[in-house]
Amino acid sequence: MIKPLSLLGALALTVLVLAFWSSQYISDTAKNRLEVRPNFAEFKDVASKKAAFFDYLRPAIAQANAEIDAERNQLLSLIGDPGRTLALSAKTEAWLWSKAIKYRVPDRDNLKPEDWIAALQVRIAAIPESLALAQAANESGWGTSRFALNQNNYFGLWCYTEGCGVRPRAAAEGTTHQVASFETPSAGVAYYLLTLNSHPAYESLRSIRAKALAQSGRVSGTELAAGLIRYSERGQAYVDELQAMIRVNGLEPDPKGS
Repeated sequence: MIKPLSLLGALALTVLVLAFWSSQYISDTAKNRLEVRPNFAEFKDVASKKAAFFDYLRPAIAQANAEIDAERNQLLSLIGDPGRTLALSAKTEAWLWSKAIKYRVPDRDNLKPEDWIAALQVRIAAIPESLALAQAANESGWGTSRFALNQNNYFGLWCYTEGCGVRPRAAAEGTTHQVASFETPSAGVAYYLLTLNSHPAYESLRSIRAKALAQSGRVSGTELAAGLIRYSERGQAYVDELQAMIRVNGLEPDPKGS
């Protein structure tokens, strides 16, 4: 399994993981589907295995992105006309502050609400399903890794607080990281999306997305994969592999239309 580089501090990770574990991220329908996990290792036909894997995770990805879209819509509704003073209620400012914490806005204590909004516009946005599916397949060995099966961790997410996960068998001496454990697959999916939207290592991903959304209103998983060069120690080779997985598995339309 690819081991992503992480800059998360123990306290920040603990707060964020606990927040996600205590929240609801998928509808009852999606939750019921995720409770019955196929035994991906038993599939003999590769195409059937891949289809089952994608179908299994799609509901959680869709629902987690829907939660993000709802946050983004609420955020965009606060943007006022240029040149006008932004008047926000105490409740709205409290909501913005909670999002600034959740999405790890730098130097947030010294920023004005208008600055929180600007920073959050870059951070609160959906992640293409194609990228999430490709990374899940890559990191979990198509749902067969012990971390996917036992920790509901399909994305190789690390943590650093004692008891937050399990130590990899091949962990180097002197390291303290664990592979994060989640109560449900949906919690793992939601935390993966939050990681891409908040972690300092993926600032380039968010910049790529913001530019694409400003230009065309949409962004592809292939484009965003370029911002994941720090997700793995393999760097560009990892990015290339993700982009190839998206293409080979037909996870998004061919831009050439072929």
